[in-house]
Amino acid sequence: MAQLTHAEQIEQSYDLAMMALADYLTHERDAVATVDALIRILDCDALRDAITEVLVDSRVHPRPKANIPTG
Repeated sequence: MAQLTHAEQIEQSYDLAMMALADYLTHERDAVATVDALIRILDCDALRDAITEVLVDSRVHPRPKANIPTG
């Protein structure tokens, strides 16, 4: 299986969370099962590592600020 980039891991987790919420809204899953699914998604070492790496990278290599005139 191909290794996902950090951004892809975060995006995949987001997609899984949205699917879990959609299942709840369409009554395919109850509230307890939905919360359990969301916790499983968030309690993933790979997701935490990906978020940490993205945050560290953005701190080390910040994006240039937009040239927005003030006043």
